[in-house]
Amino acid sequence: MSSARPPAPARDTGLPPGVQVGPLGRRFGAYVIDAVVPAVAGLLVNLGARDGGDGTNVPLVVVGVVLGLAWGVVCWQQLATVAASPGMRLLKLQLVGFFDGRPVGWGRVLLRWLVWTVLSATGVGLLLVLGSLLVSPRHQGWHDRAAKAVVIVERPLAPRAGKARTARPATPPAAAAAPAVDPASDGRPVPNAQFPVGPPRSAGVRPVPATAPAVAGDPAIGPELAPLAGEPDPSGEPSPAEDGRTVVAGARRTILDGWVAELDDGREIVVRGLVLLGRNPQPEDGETDAQLVKLPDESRTVSKTHLALGVDDAGLFVVDRGSTNGSTITPPGQPTVPVGPFHAVPVTEGSVVSIGDHWVRIRRDAR
Repeated sequence: MSSARPPAPARDTGLPPGVQVGPLGRRFGAYVIDAVVPAVAGLLVNLGARDGGDGTNVPLVVVGVVLGLAWGVVCWQQLATVAASPGMRLLKLQLVGFFDGRPVGWGRVLLRWLVWTVLSATGVGLLLVLGSLLVSPRHQGWHDRAAKAVVIVERPLAPRAGKARTARPATPPAAAAAPAVDPASDGRPVPNAQFPVGPPRSAGVRPVPATAPAVAGDPAIGPELAPLAGEPDPSGEPSPAEDGRTVVAGARRTILDGWVAELDDGREIVVRGLVLLGRNPQPEDGETDAQLVKLPDESRTVSKTHLALGVDDAGLFVVDRGSTNGSTITPPGQPTVPVGPFHAVPVTEGSVVSIGDHWVRIRRDAR
Protein backbone atom coordinates (compact mmCIF):
# COMPACT_ATOMS: atom_id res chain seq x y z
CA MET A 1 0.00 0.00 0.00
CA SER A 2 1.63 3.24 -1.09
CA SER A 3 1.42 6.39 0.97
CA ALA A 4 -0.28 9.46 -0.53
CA ARG A 5 1.78 11.00 -3.31
CA PRO A 6 2.42 14.72 -3.60
CA PRO A 7 1.41 16.52 -6.79
CA ALA A 8 3.95 16.21 -9.58
CA PRO A 9 6.05 19.20 -10.61
CA ALA A 10 5.22 20.96 -13.85
CA ARG A 11 6.50 18.61 -16.53
CA ASP A 12 10.09 19.16 -17.64
CA THR A 13 10.67 22.30 -15.55
CA GLY A 14 12.24 20.69 -12.50
CA LEU A 15 10.45 23.21 -10.28
CA PRO A 16 8.79 22.17 -7.01
CA PRO A 17 5.08 21.28 -6.94
CA GLY A 18 2.85 24.35 -7.15
CA VAL A 19 5.52 26.62 -8.69
CA GLN A 20 4.65 27.86 -12.19
CA VAL A 21 7.06 29.28 -14.73
CA GLY A 22 6.36 32.90 -15.63
CA PRO A 23 4.69 33.07 -19.08
CA LEU A 24 6.74 34.89 -21.71
CA GLY A 25 3.82 37.18 -22.61
CA ARG A 26 3.55 38.48 -19.05
CA ARG A 27 7.33 38.84 -18.82
CA PHE A 28 7.31 40.99 -21.96
CA GLY A 29 4.46 43.08 -20.53
CA ALA A 30 6.37 43.63 -17.29
CA TYR A 31 9.46 44.64 -19.28
CA VAL A 32 7.41 47.20 -21.23
CA ILE A 33 5.94 48.67 -18.04
CA ASP A 34 9.39 48.95 -16.43
CA ALA A 35 10.75 50.57 -19.60
CA VAL A 36 8.21 53.45 -19.61
CA VAL A 37 10.09 55.62 -17.09
CA PRO A 38 13.51 55.10 -18.74
CA ALA A 39 11.92 55.97 -22.08
CA VAL A 40 10.57 59.23 -20.63
CA ALA A 41 13.97 59.99 -19.08
CA GLY A 42 15.68 59.37 -22.41
CA LEU A 43 13.19 61.64 -24.16
CA LEU A 44 13.92 64.47 -21.68
CA VAL A 45 17.65 64.09 -22.19
CA ASN A 46 17.21 64.08 -25.96
CA LEU A 47 14.97 67.18 -25.89
CA GLY A 48 17.35 68.97 -23.55
CA ALA A 49 20.31 68.20 -25.76
CA ARG A 50 18.59 69.85 -28.74
CA ASP A 51 17.11 72.88 -26.93
CA GLY A 52 18.52 76.37 -26.40
CA GLY A 53 20.71 78.61 -28.43
CA ASP A 54 23.82 76.60 -27.71
CA GLY A 55 22.01 73.34 -28.37
CA THR A 56 21.71 72.23 -24.73
CA ASN A 57 19.11 72.73 -22.02
CA VAL A 58 21.12 71.63 -18.98
CA PRO A 59 18.25 71.50 -16.44
CA LEU A 60 16.19 69.29 -18.73
CA VAL A 61 19.15 66.95 -19.27
CA VAL A 62 19.81 66.77 -15.53
CA VAL A 63 16.16 65.96 -14.80
CA GLY A 64 16.22 63.19 -17.39
CA VAL A 65 19.45 61.67 -16.07
CA VAL A 66 18.34 61.82 -12.42
CA LEU A 67 14.95 60.32 -13.28
CA GLY A 68 16.55 57.44 -15.19
CA LEU A 69 19.10 56.70 -12.45
CA ALA A 70 16.50 56.89 -9.68
CA TRP A 71 14.20 54.50 -11.50
CA GLY A 72 17.06 52.09 -12.11
CA VAL A 73 17.91 52.07 -8.39
CA VAL A 74 14.23 51.48 -7.49
CA CYS A 75 13.97 48.50 -9.85
CA TRP A 76 17.31 47.13 -8.62
CA GLN A 77 16.22 47.41 -4.98
CA GLN A 78 12.81 45.83 -5.64
CA LEU A 79 14.24 42.86 -7.53
CA ALA A 80 17.01 42.32 -4.97
CA THR A 81 14.82 42.45 -1.87
CA VAL A 82 11.21 41.57 -2.77
CA ALA A 83 11.85 39.57 -5.98
CA ALA A 84 9.80 41.79 -8.32
CA SER A 85 10.22 45.06 -10.17
CA PRO A 86 7.17 47.39 -10.32
CA GLY A 87 6.13 45.95 -13.68
CA MET A 88 6.51 42.38 -12.45
CA ARG A 89 4.44 43.12 -9.34
CA LEU A 90 1.63 44.51 -11.50
CA LEU A 91 1.61 41.35 -13.61
CA LYS A 92 2.09 38.94 -10.68
CA LEU A 93 5.59 37.71 -11.48
CA GLN A 94 8.70 37.13 -9.36
CA LEU A 95 12.41 36.69 -10.00
CA VAL A 96 13.74 34.14 -7.49
CA GLY A 97 16.81 31.99 -7.04
CA PHE A 98 16.35 28.59 -8.64
CA PHE A 99 18.00 26.81 -5.70
CA ASP A 100 16.20 28.49 -2.80
CA GLY A 101 13.08 30.33 -4.05
CA ARG A 102 14.32 33.56 -2.42
CA PRO A 103 15.12 37.04 -3.83
CA VAL A 104 18.46 36.84 -5.60
CA GLY A 105 20.10 39.87 -3.96
CA TRP A 106 21.85 42.97 -5.24
CA GLY A 107 24.87 41.29 -6.82
CA ARG A 108 22.98 38.71 -8.85
CA VAL A 109 20.46 41.29 -10.07
CA LEU A 110 23.38 43.40 -11.31
CA LEU A 111 25.04 40.37 -12.94
CA ARG A 112 21.78 39.47 -14.70
CA TRP A 113 21.41 43.03 -15.99
CA LEU A 114 25.03 43.19 -17.21
CA VAL A 115 24.72 39.88 -19.12
CA TRP A 116 21.45 41.07 -20.69
CA THR A 117 22.99 44.43 -21.66
CA VAL A 118 26.17 42.94 -23.16
CA LEU A 119 24.34 40.24 -25.13
CA SER A 120 21.62 42.62 -26.30
CA ALA A 121 24.17 45.17 -27.56
CA THR A 122 24.56 43.12 -30.75
CA GLY A 123 21.92 41.53 -32.94
CA VAL A 124 23.44 38.07 -32.61
CA GLY A 125 23.57 38.31 -28.80
CA LEU A 126 19.93 39.42 -28.64
CA LEU A 127 18.92 36.46 -30.81
CA LEU A 128 20.82 34.13 -28.47
CA VAL A 129 18.99 35.54 -25.45
CA LEU A 130 15.59 35.24 -27.13
CA GLY A 131 16.42 31.73 -28.34
CA SER A 132 17.39 30.60 -24.84
CA LEU A 133 14.13 32.00 -23.47
CA LEU A 134 12.12 30.00 -26.01
CA VAL A 135 14.07 26.74 -25.78
CA SER A 136 14.35 26.45 -21.99
CA PRO A 137 11.33 24.74 -20.34
CA ARG A 138 11.77 27.26 -17.50
CA HIS A 139 12.07 30.17 -19.96
CA GLN A 140 15.52 30.96 -18.60
CA GLY A 141 17.56 33.29 -20.77
CA TRP A 142 21.34 33.33 -20.56
CA HIS A 143 21.05 36.29 -18.18
CA ASP A 144 18.76 34.23 -15.90
CA ARG A 145 21.13 31.27 -15.95
CA ALA A 146 24.11 33.46 -15.15
CA ALA A 147 22.30 34.67 -12.02
CA LYS A 148 20.94 31.17 -11.22
CA ALA A 149 17.48 32.71 -11.27
CA VAL A 150 14.07 31.88 -12.70
CA VAL A 151 10.95 34.00 -13.30
CA ILE A 152 7.85 32.42 -11.77
CA VAL A 153 4.20 33.28 -11.20
CA GLU A 154 3.84 35.23 -7.96
CA ARG A 155 3.59 33.07 -4.81
CA PRO A 156 4.71 33.29 -1.16
CA LEU A 157 8.50 33.42 -1.04
CA ALA A 158 10.33 30.44 0.43
CA PRO A 159 11.32 30.97 4.08
CA ARG A 160 14.88 31.86 4.94
CA ALA A 161 17.24 29.00 5.61
CA GLY A 162 16.80 27.67 9.12
CA LYS A 163 13.26 29.09 9.50
CA ALA A 164 11.36 26.53 7.47
CA ARG A 165 8.71 24.51 9.26
CA THR A 166 10.16 21.04 9.78
CA ALA A 167 8.06 18.17 8.47
CA ARG A 168 8.48 14.72 9.98
CA PRO A 169 10.21 12.48 7.44
CA ALA A 170 9.01 8.97 6.72
CA THR A 171 12.46 7.63 7.67
CA PRO A 172 14.92 9.00 10.23
CA PRO A 173 17.39 11.42 8.58
CA ALA A 174 20.99 10.33 8.29
CA ALA A 175 22.13 13.49 10.07
CA ALA A 176 20.51 12.29 13.29
CA ALA A 177 22.71 9.22 13.50
CA ALA A 178 26.30 9.16 14.65
CA PRO A 179 28.77 8.21 11.92
CA ALA A 180 31.01 5.21 12.36
CA VAL A 181 34.68 6.08 12.69
CA ASP A 182 37.59 3.99 11.54
CA PRO A 183 40.34 4.04 14.24
CA ALA A 184 42.95 3.92 11.49
CA SER A 185 41.52 6.86 9.58
CA ASP A 186 42.51 9.64 12.00
CA GLY A 187 38.92 10.16 13.06
CA ARG A 188 37.48 10.47 9.55
CA PRO A 189 34.09 8.83 8.78
CA VAL A 190 34.10 5.47 7.04
CA PRO A 191 32.63 5.62 3.51
CA ASN A 192 29.74 3.34 2.62
CA ALA A 193 31.21 0.38 0.77
CA GLN A 194 28.00 -1.47 -0.03
CA PHE A 195 26.79 1.08 -2.57
CA PRO A 196 29.87 3.13 -3.55
CA VAL A 197 29.33 6.54 -5.09
CA GLY A 198 32.78 6.90 -6.56
CA PRO A 199 36.31 7.26 -5.20
CA PRO A 200 36.66 8.99 -1.81
CA ARG A 201 36.68 12.77 -2.00
CA SER A 202 37.50 15.22 0.75
CA ALA A 203 34.08 16.89 0.41
CA GLY A 204 31.96 13.92 -0.56
CA VAL A 205 32.43 11.00 1.83
CA ARG A 206 29.17 9.62 3.22
CA PRO A 207 29.37 8.45 6.86
CA VAL A 208 27.91 5.06 7.75
CA PRO A 209 24.88 5.90 9.92
CA ALA A 210 23.75 3.88 12.88
CA THR A 211 20.84 1.50 12.40
CA ALA A 212 17.57 3.41 12.11
CA PRO A 213 15.31 2.76 15.10
CA ALA A 214 11.81 1.41 14.71
CA VAL A 215 9.11 4.03 15.20
CA ALA A 216 5.81 2.52 16.24
CA GLY A 217 2.60 4.04 14.98
CA ASP A 218 4.14 6.10 12.17
CA PRO A 219 1.23 6.78 9.75
CA ALA A 220 3.63 6.90 6.81
CA ILE A 221 4.37 3.19 7.15
CA GLY A 222 0.95 1.75 6.31
CA PRO A 223 -1.55 -0.53 8.04
CA GLU A 224 0.23 -3.88 7.52
CA LEU A 225 2.02 -4.88 10.73
CA ALA A 226 5.13 -7.06 10.89
CA PRO A 227 6.09 -9.10 13.97
CA LEU A 228 7.80 -7.00 16.61
CA ALA A 229 11.48 -7.54 17.37
CA GLY A 230 11.90 -10.89 19.15
CA GLU A 231 8.29 -11.93 18.54
CA PRO A 232 7.79 -15.17 16.55
CA ASP A 233 6.13 -14.94 13.14
CA PRO A 234 3.06 -17.20 12.80
CA SER A 235 4.14 -18.06 9.26
CA GLY A 236 7.34 -19.59 10.54
CA GLU A 237 9.52 -17.03 8.75
CA PRO A 238 12.18 -15.33 10.88
CA SER A 239 11.33 -11.79 11.87
CA PRO A 240 13.50 -8.93 10.58
CA ALA A 241 15.18 -8.68 13.95
CA GLU A 242 16.02 -12.40 13.92
CA ASP A 243 17.67 -12.45 10.50
CA GLY A 244 19.75 -9.31 11.12
CA ARG A 245 17.85 -6.79 9.01
CA THR A 246 16.90 -3.32 10.10
CA VAL A 247 13.36 -3.16 11.51
CA VAL A 248 10.88 -0.61 10.19
CA ALA A 249 7.79 -0.70 12.38
CA GLY A 250 4.51 -1.35 10.62
CA ALA A 251 5.64 -3.22 7.49
CA ARG A 252 7.44 -6.37 6.39
CA ARG A 253 10.40 -4.58 4.84
CA THR A 254 13.81 -3.27 5.72
CA ILE A 255 14.98 0.31 5.40
CA LEU A 256 16.55 -0.73 2.06
CA ASP A 257 13.28 -1.88 0.50
CA GLY A 258 10.52 -0.16 -1.44
CA TRP A 259 12.33 2.89 -2.84
CA VAL A 260 11.18 3.95 -6.30
CA ALA A 261 12.38 6.88 -8.44
CA GLU A 262 9.65 8.26 -10.71
CA LEU A 263 11.15 10.02 -13.75
CA ASP A 264 9.37 12.89 -15.49
CA ASP A 265 9.03 10.80 -18.66
CA GLY A 266 6.92 8.20 -16.84
CA ARG A 267 9.60 5.61 -16.12
CA GLU A 268 9.84 4.11 -12.64
CA ILE A 269 13.21 2.92 -11.35
CA VAL A 270 13.32 0.59 -8.35
CA VAL A 271 16.34 1.65 -6.29
CA ARG A 272 17.98 -1.40 -4.71
CA GLY A 273 21.60 -0.47 -5.26
CA LEU A 274 23.50 2.29 -7.03
CA VAL A 275 21.61 4.06 -9.86
CA LEU A 276 23.40 6.59 -12.10
CA LEU A 277 21.36 9.12 -14.09
CA GLY A 278 22.54 11.40 -16.88
CA ARG A 279 22.73 11.92 -20.63
CA ASN A 280 25.17 9.01 -20.90
CA PRO A 281 26.04 7.84 -17.37
CA GLN A 282 29.31 5.98 -16.88
CA PRO A 283 30.30 4.04 -13.73
CA GLU A 284 33.55 4.72 -11.95
CA ASP A 285 35.92 2.16 -10.45
CA GLY A 286 34.03 -0.19 -8.15
CA GLU A 287 30.63 0.67 -9.66
CA THR A 288 30.31 -2.15 -12.20
CA ASP A 289 26.95 -3.21 -10.74
CA ALA A 290 25.43 0.26 -11.03
CA GLN A 291 22.17 0.64 -12.95
CA LEU A 292 22.63 3.20 -15.75
CA VAL A 293 19.62 5.35 -16.67
CA LYS A 294 19.87 7.66 -19.69
CA LEU A 295 17.83 10.87 -19.75
CA PRO A 296 16.93 12.44 -23.13
CA ASP A 297 18.07 16.04 -22.91
CA GLU A 298 18.02 18.09 -26.10
CA SER A 299 18.75 21.33 -24.22
CA ARG A 300 21.86 19.72 -22.64
CA THR A 301 21.06 20.85 -19.11
CA VAL A 302 21.88 17.37 -17.77
CA SER A 303 25.49 16.23 -17.48
CA LYS A 304 26.69 12.87 -18.83
CA THR A 305 26.79 11.40 -15.32
CA HIS A 306 24.68 13.86 -13.37
CA LEU A 307 23.26 12.15 -10.28
CA ALA A 308 23.64 8.97 -8.25
CA LEU A 309 20.86 7.35 -6.21
CA GLY A 310 21.55 4.73 -3.55
CA VAL A 311 20.26 3.18 -0.36
CA ASP A 312 21.99 2.38 2.90
CA ASP A 313 21.08 1.82 6.54
CA ALA A 314 19.61 5.34 6.77
CA GLY A 315 17.41 5.10 3.68
CA LEU A 316 17.71 6.61 0.21
CA PHE A 317 20.35 9.21 -0.61
CA VAL A 318 21.46 11.17 -3.68
CA VAL A 319 24.89 12.38 -4.79
CA ASP A 320 25.45 15.07 -7.42
CA ARG A 321 28.39 13.80 -9.49
CA GLY A 322 29.91 17.19 -10.15
CA SER A 323 27.29 18.18 -12.73
CA THR A 324 27.49 21.47 -14.62
CA ASN A 325 24.03 22.77 -13.68
CA GLY A 326 23.76 21.17 -10.25
CA SER A 327 20.91 19.34 -8.50
CA THR A 328 18.29 20.36 -5.95
CA ILE A 329 15.96 18.60 -3.51
CA THR A 330 12.48 19.81 -2.57
CA PRO A 331 11.20 17.86 0.47
CA PRO A 332 7.41 17.86 1.05
CA GLY A 333 6.31 21.17 2.56
CA GLN A 334 9.85 22.59 2.69
CA PRO A 335 11.92 24.95 0.53
CA THR A 336 14.20 23.73 -2.24
CA VAL A 337 17.82 23.14 -1.22
CA PRO A 338 20.89 22.60 -3.44
CA VAL A 339 22.88 19.37 -3.42
CA GLY A 340 26.60 20.02 -3.00
CA PRO A 341 28.86 18.23 -5.51
CA PHE A 342 29.92 14.76 -4.29
CA HIS A 343 27.95 15.13 -1.04
CA ALA A 344 25.59 12.28 -0.18
CA VAL A 345 22.31 13.83 0.95
CA PRO A 346 19.43 11.83 2.50
CA VAL A 347 16.09 12.09 0.70
CA THR A 348 12.70 11.53 2.31
CA GLU A 349 9.66 9.99 0.67
CA GLY A 350 7.73 12.42 -1.52
CA SER A 351 10.76 14.64 -2.23
CA VAL A 352 11.39 15.98 -5.74
CA VAL A 353 14.97 15.95 -7.03
CA SER A 354 15.64 18.35 -9.92
CA ILE A 355 18.50 17.73 -12.36
CA GLY A 356 18.82 20.27 -15.14
CA ASP A 357 15.45 20.56 -16.86
CA HIS A 358 14.30 17.17 -15.54
CA TRP A 359 12.99 15.96 -12.21
CA VAL A 360 12.79 12.73 -10.23
CA ARG A 361 10.17 12.12 -7.55
CA ILE A 362 11.02 9.71 -4.74
CA ARG A 363 8.31 7.24 -3.74
CA ARG A 364 8.29 4.43 -1.24
CA ASP A 365 6.05 1.44 -1.69
CA ALA A 366 4.81 -0.55 1.27
CA ARG A 367 6.11 -3.80 -0.19
